[in-house]
Amino acid sequence: LFLMAPALYMPEINGDAEPPVAAHRIEIVHGWDDDIVPVEQSLRFARQHRAMLHVADAGHTLNEILGDVESLFEAFLRRVLAA
Repeated sequence: LFLMAPALYMPEINGDAEPPVAAHRIEIVHGWDDDIVPVEQSLRFARQHRAMLHVADAGHTLNEILGDVESLFEAFLRRVLAA
């Protein structure tokens, strides 16, 4: 499961429900300057589910780091396929 700026733990979107987790490998990319989904939500989720978390100098769209996101996703796919 590869998540980008996910809207986790946001009552206005998904109530009080915990995000479902059925993946063995989880990675998250989030921007420090996200003004839509607080980065703390991804920190909380990553801590709870031992997910790999990449936090970068970017906003919600991650446009500032698209090349980095591409590299992270490629590396993620290689690890999944190798497992």
